[in-house]
Amino acid sequence: MKNRNALLFGATGGIGEAICQELCAQDFDCYLIGRSAEKLNQLKKKFRLPPEHIFCSASMTTPAGYIQTRKWLESLNQTFPVAVHAAGQGMVRRASKISLEEWQAMMDINLNSAFAFFKLSWEFRADNRFELVYFGSASVDQVWPKNSLYGASKAGLEMFAKSLQKEIRPDGGRVWLYKPGSVRTGFFNGLPNHIPPEKMMDPRLIAKLVVDNLQSDQAIYFPEIPILSE
Repeated sequence: MKNRNALLFGATGGIGEAICQELCAQDFDCYLIGRSAEKLNQLKKKFRLPPEHIFCSASMTTPAGYIQTRKWLESLNQTFPVAVHAAGQGMVRRASKISLEEWQAMMDINLNSAFAFFKLSWEFRADNRFELVYFGSASVDQVWPKNSLYGASKAGLEMFAKSLQKEIRPDGGRVWLYKPGSVRTGFFNGLPNHIPPEKMMDPRLIAKLVVDNLQSDQAIYFPEIPILSE
């Protein structure tokens, strides 16, 4: 892969930051989109990124936010063979206790932003290669109480990713859909009746798997990759 540019949305989270670290370690040039200017600046310092490599957008799914993000990408005059969507939120709560605003907000970040990110990254993709990474969830394979909102958003993402794979493959695109179980991130802090942290997956191991796959020249397409904890 001669072009080493990678576009990331959600690098301020546990898995996203681990992927950013792994990409930087393997000499990729990372460009980060996030919702927190403070966290983005912390990553800029940590990974010694140029100022123009970070962009803060409250929401790329609004017309104004989408246009601003596109203008930033256009100003870079770069193309991207790698695009990683690692943004997401979780909630464990009975459906009757979830407000309409909470439902819409989580659908926006877990599902709607995945579509917006694809539109943007596809427009600025590299000519000869395009690898798009999404993170679903192992939780959609079983029905759990209090998982209606998170499960619905990730199930929607899974269907979108699988269908998108078939659409962009003829044009040289490939979609990777990872479905991790419990990962040692802040998402699981304070959740009752969950497995202990020492049995959860290390986000750095997931990051290494993701980046290694991105650099493979194999012709096999993996539309779905489950990664289960112990």
